[in-house]
Amino acid sequence: MPDLTITLTNDEMRALAYVAVDPAEWVTNFAKNRAAAAMNEIYETEMARMMADPKITSIPASREAVIAAANVKSAAERHAEFLANPPIPPSA
Repeated sequence: MPDLTITLTNDEMRALAYVAVDPAEWVTNFAKNRAAAAMNEIYETEMARMMADPKITSIPASREAVIAAANVKSAAERHAEFLANPPIPPSA
């Protein structure tokens, strides 16, 4: 399981302590909730894709299996593709 480490200045930590009883717990909860939202999006997108594909004959039995098997691109990959092929080409 990956570990993430951040470094804050004293002022940044003081500011987080101003809005959160436990800044470390707040950051952890934020990351876990954002990941959960992304997992929901991946699941919904993948289920819609599989249900619309007549070649798919079986769907994984659990939400976790659907997410684990999904072929998703990272935000960095999607951003690089966007920059390589912008919807409106740059003017000359």
